[in-house]
Amino acid sequence: MDNWNSQPGDIEWVDQIYQLLLEIARSSLSDIPRIPENITLKSLPLIQKLQSVQQRQQGQALKSDSFSVNDFGWVAQVRQLLEELTGESLSERPKMPENMAGRALNLADRAQTIKETIEEKAARGPIDEDESSSESPDALLDLLHQSLKTQRAKSYNPDAPQWQQIFTLLDVVQSTYKQIQR
Repeated sequence: MDNWNSQPGDIEWVDQIYQLLLEIARSSLSDIPRIPENITLKSLPLIQKLQSVQQRQQGQALKSDSFSVNDFGWVAQVRQLLEELTGESLSERPKMPENMAGRALNLADRAQTIKETIEEKAARGPIDEDESSSESPDALLDLLHQSLKTQRAKSYNPDAPQWQQIFTLLDVVQSTYKQIQR
């Protein structure tokens, strides 16, 4: 769950979902379980947001700006719950679906965790790329070169032509990088 980038609005809509899920759970657990008032008006904008998050995730092949892969399961479950409840509220005889309180509470708990993660990441601030990598690419390429030399020496066939190919490719990468830096 470390992939949160704290995009503006993430905290707000996750909090809206959290509040709505709690309202659903309370309504489900009342003496006479009922679907919350205006559930359609409250859930439709959230369903649209969840749908856009899912589409963004599909377009990026499990790489997202704000969600870790595990969070997409939560998005799908919340969307399913809200669509189910909205559909039921629009039916001729609306009734609260089975186990709605348990489902809503589980998803609300996960929403709270996600919200806290976003807030923590926002509090830490953006990570500067220079700070995240303590070594320069030149140093890393040199380190790779030394490591490959060591591995070649330990190899059962240090004279294999593939070793020379690796070192040639590494030299090409290093010289290309140096040209780019000029």
